[in-house]
Amino acid sequence: MTGGLLVVLTIASIANAFTTSDLSPFDGIAASVINPDSIDSTIDSKLREDGILEAAKQLSLLLKVQQKQTADLKMIIDQQSCGCNVKRYQRSQNYPLYSWGFNQNGEGYIMKEFGYRQFRLVSPGLTGQNNTVSFESVDYPDYYLRHFGFQLFLENVQSPRNPQIFDKDATFHIRQNKWFPHFNAYETVNYPNRFIRHKGYRLRIDRYKNTDLYRKDASFQTVLKPE
Repeated sequence: MTGGLLVVLTIASIANAFTTSDLSPFDGIAASVINPDSIDSTIDSKLREDGILEAAKQLSLLLKVQQKQTADLKMIIDQQSCGCNVKRYQRSQNYPLYSWGFNQNGEGYIMKEFGYRQFRLVSPGLTGQNNTVSFESVDYPDYYLRHFGFQLFLENVQSPRNPQIFDKDATFHIRQNKWFPHFNAYETVNYPNRFIRHKGYRLRIDRYKNTDLYRKDASFQTVLKPE
């Protein structure tokens, strides 16, 4: 028992030294093997084949991959929870040259070229619920997209219509990859099963319909800039 513990401690010490150095990738290593059982299996195999030093290299590489996965996850969590500074366009799935915008009256549309607008993705949304988002105009800070009469409008959070329900009207559940890979759907928090969609280019919330057209109209891709 004491000898086994000494071997493990020796491997851990060597692995720690390797994690701070540059290593070339080893064949057969993938992120999916990062769990205690697979690490132990890898160590035992390498001890039999190549000895303690090679096992330590394998463990070091596994730890590096795990550290990267942890960093990537932290970045995603930070983006979703910061409530600020994530500025993106929302591009239509079936009209890829069109993205969310609004006219001079604040009416939401999918628009082309200079008509589309950037929105700051505030997450969690104004209601504070998990996995929700609100869309604040980059051009007009404190103005958010909200539904009113089942159509989308840009309104000032300080002086909206029906202020008692504004936060709910301006908050949407994020449904990632709902119907198409890399395209999100946005479901209202206060009208379940109604999603943002475009119809006649107008942005609105409609009850879900089991049609291909509805699913395309209600799917949007978050992009840095429409192409």
